[in-house]
Amino acid sequence: MKRSMILMLVLLGVAMIAPAWADNPTAAKAVAGEDAGLTTLAITVSSNTDDVYGVTINGAAIDDIRAPKGWVGIASGSNVMFRTGDNPVKRGNSLAFRVVTRDASAGLTVSFRGKEDPLGTPVSL
Repeated sequence: MKRSMILMLVLLGVAMIAPAWADNPTAAKAVAGEDAGLTTLAITVSSNTDDVYGVTINGAAIDDIRAPKGWVGIASGSNVMFRTGDNPVKRGNSLAFRVVTRDASAGLTVSFRGKEDPLGTPVSL
């Protein structure tokens, strides 16, 4: 009886926690182009639940950035912050951010913000 009760509690706990793991925003990295020693990386951000109003990318030395329409980006050294007020990554959608770097193989860390608070956990690429 006690084992079945414990098993039931564990399964209930997993059922409650599992959706939270799946609901984090995600990011993927792809090479969008290379020219004269510079590589353009496309960082595609997707959301399954909350709207994403901010994306921060850390890791590679950044030479230039391209923000999607309705977003602004500020880069310094190996950090870039993209923000929007009117064009978030909506639930079920994706948006690509472009980063130009000389160090295409550098590891990147991407973190996300909602309208006011951080969302999910940072993603390593």
